[in-house]
Amino acid sequence: MKKQEFDKLEKLPNYIVFYGNEFYLDLYEKRLLKRFENANILKMYFDEYNYDEAKLHLSENSLFGDTNVLILKNNKIPQNFDKLIKYTNNSYLLFFYYGNKLPSYIKNFVRFFEPDLKELIYFIDEKVKELNINITKEAKLKLIQMVEPIFIEKELEKLSNYTHEITSNDIEELVFSYKEDTFENVIVSILKGEDFENSLKNLLIKTDSKRFLSAIIRYIKDLYKYNLYIKKTGLSSLKGLLGYQLPFKIEKQRVELAIKIKEKDFYELLKFLLNAELKIRKGSSNQEAVFWEVITFLKTFNSF
Repeated sequence: MKKQEFDKLEKLPNYIVFYGNEFYLDLYEKRLLKRFENANILKMYFDEYNYDEAKLHLSENSLFGDTNVLILKNNKIPQNFDKLIKYTNNSYLLFFYYGNKLPSYIKNFVRFFEPDLKELIYFIDEKVKELNINITKEAKLKLIQMVEPIFIEKELEKLSNYTHEITSNDIEELVFSYKEDTFENVIVSILKGEDFENSLKNLLIKTDSKRFLSAIIRYIKDLYKYNLYIKKTGLSSLKGLLGYQLPFKIEKQRVELAIKIKEKDFYELLKFLLNAELKIRKGSSNQEAVFWEVITFLKTFNSF
């Protein structure tokens, strides 16, 4: 069924699979957690899945008479999922599926499509009211332009710390562009040693080279944090570090890069990049030359 049909349901089916757009997967997970906040909830995200434990939770009676709810999150259909749904007569199974193909035996599902402008404005208006943010219409549109929908809530939470009216200029200054088709794709191509010249030239038509350099530094700093976190915990998910779940493809990409770059190379990279940024901030006579020196350095860096 579509999102609109699901929203009209007075009673939820005992099992349901949500898949499609990740903004809505994240939003509806939060909504349903709130709806079942007094239930006996067990969460199994990705590698945490255990069929026997999941079956037991769905089939056993709660000690306190609450409803048992199992929440799964995965990018693949869990083992024995077809058997698992048979144990949901008196409980709920909510599966947030980050893959893209459902088996034919799954009859109860909601497919989410990409939110349109009207839906995103409505979402922002709700959050702005909740967080008591004073923001212009132009700033809302700029936020949508710069940020992937799944990151909008986090950016609004940051903006709630400011008491003045948020304008589109503030968004340009305070918000890091998270659009997959802007900074990150080009940075990833650079770090993977791929051909990136045309993508970079197109990007520099729309944005200042200083801003892009700052984005590279921030991205590599984040990768270093991920590297240390993964080594310390042994986990491949960054949710424990970030406090929220990245889209699966973005998380996988960042984890792979964080592991690929050696710790000593993070130091070498950041030392060079920060010195270059300092030259530019001090008003180097040829800032463009400094920027392209950085790009040449990255092209030939041994870790890539």
